Amino acid sequence: IRTRAVGAPMKRPLATSTGAITVAPLLLLDLQTDAGITGRSYLFGIGAHNLKPIAALVEAMAGMVKGDPVAPADLERKLRAKYTLLGVHNIVYFAMSGIDMAAWDALGQAQKLPLVRLLGGAPRPIQAYNSKGLGIMPLKPLAKEAAALVKEGFSAVKLRLGRPHAVDDLAALRTVKKALGPNVILMVDFNQGLGVAEAIKRGRMIDDE
Repeated sequence: IRTRAVGAPMKRPLATSTGAITVAPLLLLDLQTDAGITGRSYLFGIGAHNLKPIAALVEAMAGMVKGDPVAPADLERKLRAKYTLLGVHNIVYFAMSGIDMAAWDALGQAQKLPLVRLLGGAPRPIQAYNSKGLGIMPLKPLAKEAAALVKEGFSAVKLRLGRPHAVDDLAALRTVKKALGPNVILMVDFNQGLGVAEAIKRGRMIDDE
């Protein structure tokens, strides 16, 4: 399994309540098999500083599964057992999921089947929402960006909340709702910016919106 860290520039830098993201830090994974098939996946590291430790974990796990059959469920079971004491969470889970996705990709290629077929489903259209904007910003550009995101062909978008004052969150929510109109679904995300009591308070605040 080979890894490569890259920084993908973002057309719309995203400012959340807990920080701004201007570049998407990605870890690219290539899972090479003796059949000549390479399964691929990528992990979004949140911050560039996370890529090195995630890559180190992937490389450690690669040594544990080298030579094993490309059987995703068995690979996951084996890796989970190796990390029982440390716990399968946070970046351990990140690394494991990257290997899991790459293994499914390789298996799908070997079977000449799309992943949905491999998992027993059928290809069909699914709903998606536009989540690449609507960060913490002044109200005028917020309304303009909301309209632009819908024009890209989506019928649902996500707004970032978590401003210092609850009343400003409410103003942002109402501004975007007005810009979108009644036929677009609007979701919100506070991005881990609130304590428990304040999260409950603001959740109730937007119940009627």
